[in-house]
Amino acid sequence: MSIYKDLNKINMDLEQYEEQNLTNFEKKKWEKRILKKIRKQNPSHLKKYLGVTAAITLGAGILLSTSMVSVADMPFIGGLIEDYRGSKEKVDYDLYKTAVGTTAENGYGKMTLNEVLVDGGRLLISSTFEPAKGIYFDYQMHPMPKVLINGQNLTSSTGGQSIELNNSMFTIYNDVELTEVPIGETIRFHIEYDHLDYELPMKYPWIFDIEVPTEQLAVESKTITFNQEIQIGNGQSIRLDKMIATPISTVLYYDSQEQENDVQFKIISESGDEILPYSSHVNPEESNNRYTAIDLQSEKYYIVPFEESEKSSKVWDQSIPINP
Repeated sequence: MSIYKDLNKINMDLEQYEEQNLTNFEKKKWEKRILKKIRKQNPSHLKKYLGVTAAITLGAGILLSTSMVSVADMPFIGGLIEDYRGSKEKVDYDLYKTAVGTTAENGYGKMTLNEVLVDGGRLLISSTFEPAKGIYFDYQMHPMPKVLINGQNLTSSTGGQSIELNNSMFTIYNDVELTEVPIGETIRFHIEYDHLDYELPMKYPWIFDIEVPTEQLAVESKTITFNQEIQIGNGQSIRLDKMIATPISTVLYYDSQEQENDVQFKIISESGDEILPYSSHVNPEESNNRYTAIDLQSEKYYIVPFEESEKSSKVWDQSIPINP
């Protein structure tokens, strides 16, 4: 589904804004943004975006708030989940993510939940924060949500990133690792932002209750069970649990409680490509490495343990097949 179709699903109350026609400068700026978007699309999508450009040019009477520079500053344009972590690779998660567009407000400002995406063992969130007048906020501050899944707290860790769109609007990305995600059904999420930053609690949090379907994700995902113990020397071992491969990422779960060194795993394809984890979480119950998505149908892949520090690096002579 296109992001432009998703706009039809977003609930927005525009009555609070003062109506003002776009200036010629703003029309040109918006047209440049659309043309830039067109250049990034596949040829099959070109006709669709040309139609959007024409509609915007003809509909120059679009009304905006005086505090907004252009339509592209609005939350649902400014914070796509695909942009999280600044990936240089072009990806499209429209089939798997859910547009929300709901806004919560308190004395610190407005938080709009743009869209969410359920992945293997995690929830990705894109929001937009508009600080209230007199409230200081910058890109180094990170609102972190509490997340309940079907009424249960299954969060193992939470990460975040804040990106300044302009001096009064920020995109907030959150990556919530979950110990269990029932992929294949509609999931009820309770998302609560009760801190503006780590040490800045809020008396009245921003709260969102949403339902997220995951049937399409389940169709295109695969779980590989290992239940295998590997020796890494000095009497230490690591137990491989499972791997979940989705169209968004690949995550390996393992138990590393008994080993002293920071051992991780890389994925090697049969053709020789090496894929290193872009994030790692070490927990008492279960640790994991997360990688970019891999196509298990295209060729064979193997897991190889390695250890890397500032002083040295080591790769064990072990190769565990993922898809034999």
